[in-house]
Amino acid sequence: MSRKYSFIFSRLVENDADIVGHIAYALYKSDKINYIEHFKETRKSDPTEEDLTAFHDVSSQSDSVKKYRFVAAHILRDFLDNSLEESIEKMERDCNERHAEILKDAIQPLLPKKKSTVFWHGVLQSVAGAFIFALIVAAFVFIKDYQGA
Repeated sequence: MSRKYSFIFSRLVENDADIVGHIAYALYKSDKINYIEHFKETRKSDPTEEDLTAFHDVSSQSDSVKKYRFVAAHILRDFLDNSLEESIEKMERDCNERHAEILKDAIQPLLPKKKSTVFWHGVLQSVAGAFIFALIVAAFVFIKDYQGA
């Protein structure tokens, strides 16, 4: 007996770039496998070509083709939505990390180098301030003594 073809592929897939059609065909094949497995469970034998005719007839109807393409379009849309959401989250994460690096690079020159450097800088300021204060006091004392003599 010659094999009978349903030509469902050409009804579901418009061209090689038709992603929705390819997904629809995969859905059709999944339904066909489920039909065959159910047939084997209930009848305890493999289906013949005649047994698959009913499945092919129902699957090839225009409403079935529309249903396969509709479900495929929703699967593709959900996949794209999830992919875009993940891409947006990744871009936001990368952007935030990059902003943090830019801010760190901008602030770094303004921060003191080490705590010990800050401490010794403070000590140096204090000593210099005390020395200048002592010079000013000595100048006042010298001027007062010079005027009083």
